Amino acid sequence: MVKNGFRIDLLSRDIDGKTFEYELTDDFFQQIDGIIQRGLLHTTVQVMGSQRSAFQFTIHSEGVVYAPCDRCLADIELRIDTTDRLAVKLGNEYSDEGDAVTVPEKESEIDIANFIYEFIVLSMPLKLIHEPGNCDEVMIARLNEHLSARSGEDSEDDE
Repeated sequence: MVKNGFRIDLLSRDIDGKTFEYELTDDFFQQIDGIIQRGLLHTTVQVMGSQRSAFQFTIHSEGVVYAPCDRCLADIELRIDTTDRLAVKLGNEYSDEGDAVTVPEKESEIDIANFIYEFIVLSMPLKLIHEPGNCDEVMIARLNEHLSARSGEDSEDDE
């Protein structure tokens, strides 16, 4: 869980139309401990409240993240520019199911750090692979050695 100012009080008097801005740095991604190892993004969160108990968050993140290549494990630089929406409502107990997040009215705060992170990850390609010829040559050579050794073992078993 990220320990800085990602908590938004939904019962704040000036919440409707308010914009929050965040600089996501390596610290943010290390605290989340996911596939993204580091990065630098600017994120804005705009909160619109059509009613006192229902809110629409528009989350825009733009910048660069680094994640490991699925083939060679070296970092891939990925440009991120994503705008997503999050419906939030106040209710009796916390729920993250369906099309909206429900926050208990007695708590009235939502921590949006993990939602921001998930939207960034969802904007990334499913397969993270360098362009041909850009993978770490040492790692590819090691992989090829293991693949050659395995295919040699398999062919001996077939005889």
